[in-house]
Amino acid sequence: MQLARSRLTVLLNALYDSGETTIPVSHPGSDVGELFRIELGGPQSSTVRLSKDFQTYSDARSAVNSSYGAPAVNELPSPRSYLSAFLAGGLLSPGNDSEIADFLDRYGNPDLNAGADPVLAGFDTNIMPWRPAHMLGLRSTDEPVINGFALATGIRDELDWGGKRKDTQSLVEAFGPEFEALWNQPAGASREGRLGELCYRQLRDQQYGDEFTTDTGDEEIIEGYDEYERETRKEVLLFSNDRDFIERARSHRIHAQRVEFPEGLPRKLTGSWQEIQDTLYLLSILFGVLTLPKVTLYGVWKGKGGMAWHDEKLEVDCRSPKVEPLIKRDNAIIEAHDQ
Repeated sequence: MQLARSRLTVLLNALYDSGETTIPVSHPGSDVGELFRIELGGPQSSTVRLSKDFQTYSDARSAVNSSYGAPAVNELPSPRSYLSAFLAGGLLSPGNDSEIADFLDRYGNPDLNAGADPVLAGFDTNIMPWRPAHMLGLRSTDEPVINGFALATGIRDELDWGGKRKDTQSLVEAFGPEFEALWNQPAGASREGRLGELCYRQLRDQQYGDEFTTDTGDEEIIEGYDEYERETRKEVLLFSNDRDFIERARSHRIHAQRVEFPEGLPRKLTGSWQEIQDTLYLLSILFGVLTLPKVTLYGVWKGKGGMAWHDEKLEVDCRSPKVEPLIKRDNAIIEAHDQ
């Protein structure tokens, strides 16, 4: 059974209805094990308790490297990417969120009726996998602070996701038989690049996005944004995690703001069911496979094609016969409502 990211609350609800109000989320490999626990509460106030914070996850990753070497550890997201998934899912905020808010207050919300130039957001490669429009609150339909997105093709071309896993035996030995499913799918960090490429295309195709051609490399991309501003009379707000990129952009008189990732993960996070579902989706992609009570989630699987990526789908293996009918029931209700 496949479920889109936007339908993962159906899975959470099915587990809740089957008596699983506290849901441990684990990696199948014993050296990694439980990552966090979801304590389902109200729609806006559930709790996530980290069994593996930044440091303990780093230690677990080192243990995998010592036991199984590069083929296995390269299939685990870096500690920085692990943290970034919680940031992208909305359970964690940027380390300088008040500074970002001040920047948007200063340069966003253009009064087009008074003749102000449109304002578009642009993103560096290093934050594109982490759903930056959502992370920075730029997609609000109530009071949008920008008028669209400016997308440099150099960013798209820097998002490397072509490397595929051709040998799964080492992964099966390290983590278990579930990892046979990763055959011929993006391997390791390539899945992060795939998430970035998917985000780029969503901004381009589903939002108001201006795409323009640049080469790769920081200076080439920044010069492209500079030229775009001059030729279109649109103003760009450029975001990056890279201090040097921000300083270079400012030297071109582009409004640029650094997005600081937190230094670590707190042991307890609070958020909505939607934020939990989004985080669960991202971590399923990054790890490839996650286990929950009664179900196994596959971020990638044999034969996962372009449309499944486009539709942000996971493969859900129901290990309990009690859960699958509950998921199908609620999913059918949502589908009927959407029609």
